[in-house]
Amino acid sequence: MQRASVWAYPWDLHDIGLDTALDRISQAGGNCVSLATSYHAGRFLQPGNPRRKVFFPQDGTVYYRLDPTRWKGQKIQALQADVVATEGDYLAALVDRRNAGGLGVSCWTVCLHNTRLGMAHPDHVMRTAHGDPHFYALCPSSPVARDYVATLVREVAEVYAPDRIELETPEFMGFSHGFHHEKDGLGLTPEEDFLLGLCFCAHCRQAATSAGVPFEEARMRVAELLDTAFVRTRPQRSFPDFPAAGLAAFDGEPALAAFLRWRPQAVSGLVAQVAAGVPRATELAVIDYDGSWAGGLDIAALAPHLGGVLYCAYFAPPARISELLALEKAALGPGKRLTAGFQLFHPNLSDAEDLAARVAAAKTCADGLNFYNLGLVPPARLSWMRDALRSA
Repeated sequence: MQRASVWAYPWDLHDIGLDTALDRISQAGGNCVSLATSYHAGRFLQPGNPRRKVFFPQDGTVYYRLDPTRWKGQKIQALQADVVATEGDYLAALVDRRNAGGLGVSCWTVCLHNTRLGMAHPDHVMRTAHGDPHFYALCPSSPVARDYVATLVREVAEVYAPDRIELETPEFMGFSHGFHHEKDGLGLTPEEDFLLGLCFCAHCRQAATSAGVPFEEARMRVAELLDTAFVRTRPQRSFPDFPAAGLAAFDGEPALAAFLRWRPQAVSGLVAQVAAGVPRATELAVIDYDGSWAGGLDIAALAPHLGGVLYCAYFAPPARISELLALEKAALGPGKRLTAGFQLFHPNLSDAEDLAARVAAAKTCADGLNFYNLGLVPPARLSWMRDALRSA
């Protein structure tokens, strides 16, 4: 049976009531819950939650009962969210239901996007070409950050034995959409936004230099390009082919191009370390999306370490979904599960017919489907999911 999962937060399961929430998912055609296991801060409008209509989650915490013995000697420590003690371990509750014949369980696990940990460990965050920290993003080149993610995922896998673990943000995060109340009065061009999201921290320096990459030359060139942009009165394109041409837009910059070719190795190294601690019974999947190459995600390089990929086709028009998923499946290779992810957000999704067209297009390549998100949309909108699954 094809897996159809719904992303959910533990506080929504608590407020809706576990039985009611699972019934709501089942009635919509779902047979799995993708529960937030590790998550970041935010401000959420929750029309699907009967009690907390606007909610601010605790920053950078995990939503299961931590075993302190597993974290001895770790420089970066996970923090158990307060709601686990006050409202319960909903991951454990879901696993118990699954073991009794209920819905499958997937662990939606944020890896490096963690402002709380970034502020506490500034030596392990991404840094710009000028040395400024991106506190919202731990760096995948940092051995300490890697150990944190690997310990987190191994604990979840060994203690709870979920059907799947979904890795979100194991890659380098970009400059935009990372922190609170972001401001840009300059008017960054796409390439400048990208260059500001490149990491030149000490850990990247060591790893890239060891790989023969002209790191310092690349860093100085990026700093020079940004300094030029910072003194202009108006924005001006320096690499007009970006992002349409991808990383090839920078082929005229040899040191920078070499650095960009190296970056995926840092992400692959992190995922390989994580995968080594996950039992074969649990599928390890990376959450992918259009443009993920900018953060160093290389699915073909990651495939040996994965059981599958969850590709978020949130903004792709129905006519492009089959093509995008076919490319993803080709990169992933045989014997791996490809799951397509869809938002239930309006106006990105116009109506039930729009979702049905997207799901129908996805089913030509996808082995499963995920829908976002239980508490963030009106309960009635889950009927769009039900109708799409029935008609596809």
